[in-house]
Amino acid sequence: MGMIEADTVEISGSKYEYIKVPMAKAPLLLLKGRKGFVMCGYLNLDAANKLGDCAVRVSGVSDLKTLLDSKAAGVSEEAKKLGISEGQNVSDFIHLLA
Repeated sequence: MGMIEADTVEISGSKYEYIKVPMAKAPLLLLKGRKGFVMCGYLNLDAANKLGDCAVRVSGVSDLKTLLDSKAAGVSEEAKKLGISEGQNVSDFIHLLA
């Protein structure tokens, strides 16, 4: 297993916190903006809903590029309020989470 990566990244002029944690089979990824976050399938969408977080779940991602190229596999109720829906490309809505 490698080292945990944590960095601030800029996407279309907005800053996000990016975290990548190597796990046994696939990495755990999180990209967090001020209003919400995109998470990999390791993290729980039901918990995000229970807490009232604005969260989007993606799957099959291995790094920041594949995360940004992926589609929303699940969205929290708060994310739906921002206009984010399942099947939408992350790169098309990421600015809403800034």
